[in-house]
Amino acid sequence: MSTLRIFISSPGDVAEERERARQVVQGLRRRYARHFDLVPVFWEDMPLGLDTSFQEGIDVLLSKDSGVDVAVFILWSRLGSALGTRFSRADGREYRSGTERELDLMLQARAAQDGKRPHILAYARQDEATFEEGLRGKSTTEKAALLKQKELVEGFIKEVFHDDATGT
Repeated sequence: MSTLRIFISSPGDVAEERERARQVVQGLRRRYARHFDLVPVFWEDMPLGLDTSFQEGIDVLLSKDSGVDVAVFILWSRLGSALGTRFSRADGREYRSGTERELDLMLQARAAQDGKRPHILAYARQDEATFEEGLRGKSTTEKAALLKQKELVEGFIKEVFHDDATGT
C-alpha cells in the first residue's frame, strides 16, 4: 500500500485552522484507508532530541521517507518565529521565519521532482475584525509587534503569490 504524507505548516496564530486541518486529514485517512495510507505531518507531533530545534526536526522530517506529497500552508496575522543566522538561504540571506523556510524547502523539493511533488496549497485567513479585536488592551509595544508580524505576512503573501506585472 502506498503512503501519502501531508505536511501542515503554520504559525501559532491559526491553532483553530490547524485543528480543522488535522480533522480533515483524519477523515480522509479513514475514507481512503483501503487505497493508501494517509500520514499527517504536524511539527507538534514530532519527537525532538534534547539538542534539536523545531526547525531542525522539521527539516529532517521533510527530507526523510522521500519527503512529503502535499504541503499545506495556513497564514493569518503572523509569519512565525525568526530563525536567526543558524538557518539561511543558499545566497546567505536569513529567512524571516520557519514558515518561509518550509515553503522554500517545499519549492526546492518540487523543482527537484520536475514540478510533480509536493503539491503545495496555501490558505490565508481573511479576518481583520478578529485581529483588530485582539489588539485591544495590549500595550503599545505589544501592538507594534503584532502589527509588524501582520505586515510581514502581507508582504510575504504579496511577494510569493502576486504577480506585479499582471496584477494577479
